[in-house]
Amino acid sequence: MPAGFWNNFQKKFLIKTVNDQGTNGGHIAMYWKTEKPGFFNSKEVIAFAVKNGWELKDSLDIQLDNLKTWRYNNVPIFPLSYTGFSIVPKIRDSEYENFPRWIHANLKIYEFTTGWLTYDPGTDNSFEINGFVVVNTEENEMSVYHLWGE
Repeated sequence: MPAGFWNNFQKKFLIKTVNDQGTNGGHIAMYWKTEKPGFFNSKEVIAFAVKNGWELKDSLDIQLDNLKTWRYNNVPIFPLSYTGFSIVPKIRDSEYENFPRWIHANLKIYEFTTGWLTYDPGTDNSFEINGFVVVNTEENEMSVYHLWGE
């Protein structure tokens, strides 16, 4: 399974996993939490991703105020869909239901290419950046989101 290697990352602190995969694609969302600040430090997290074939492309900071719009059907989400990641979520995109957001704090998002592509169904558009690691600023909560195929 694409991104399945994350199941081996700090297993003791893995709280939730949501995934589905089929012949044409799939998705995964995972959540880790510990009480120890600094536990999910960027150096270790990025090294683990790179060791498993992901390539870091960019990172960005998201403030808590911006997360207020990251909702779908009144549920907190990570705005990733077959049209890519969007800091400003579209009003209606049911794909968001596959990516619950468990972290409710300022975030650092690391964007990766994964060796897999995401295709916008019905178009020729594809996206290489489709793996995301999200860490809160205290570095004691972490999520991974990955969408591939069509």
